[in-house]
This record gives sequence, structure tokens and C-alpha cells, in this order.
Amino acid sequence: MKEEYVEGLIEIPRINEESLPEQLKGLLGQTAGALQQLPSPIRDAVSEGLKLPLSGSFQRLFMISYLDEEILIIRDAAGAPDVLTRLEGPQPNPGDGTADAVISEYES
Repeated sequence: MKEEYVEGLIEIPRINEESLPEQLKGLLGQTAGALQQLPSPIRDAVSEGLKLPLSGSFQRLFMISYLDEEILIIRDAAGAPDVLTRLEGPQPNPGDGTADAVISEYES
């Protein structure tokens, strides 16, 4: 199978201050202060995430090693495995003819 990336999203990570060690809390405050000093259009773009069109320039071939109702294990050309779990989504309804329309999504 082939996996093709058509769009990328760069986001600022969400950090729970309570889980940070005391040594890093000052650095987090400095970073937040620097972000607030950016011009408003740039600050808004960065806070919402930057979408990058990739136009299929990144792709990889992989082989499915294992698949069941919850887990998908794939291996790339170098043999490195990726273990993915099924995301909860709408369940197919065989009565209305949409059973084939639902595509399962997995996350790493």
C-alpha cells in the first residue's frame, strides 16, 4: 500500500503547567511572553497552527503485517513497524446502504 501526505499542520504544543518541573516554568513564561510580542497576524496564524500544502511530495510504501478490530501493524520498506489503533467514529448502518461508505481511521 502507499501512504501519501497531502497537508501538514504545525501547531504549538499544549503544555500543562502543573506537570512541568519548576526549572522549566520560567522558560515557559519567557516563551509565552515572546509569543505575545509578535505582530497580531503572525501571532494568530501561529496560535491556530500553520497548514502546509505538501501536494503528495511525501509518501511511503508499506505492508500490512497484522490487522484486527482494534490494531493495525504496518511495516515500511526498511521493516520498521508502526502500531496504530482504531479511532472511534461513526459505525456503519447496513440498513441504509452506507456500510461501504465508512472508512476506518487509525492513529499512531
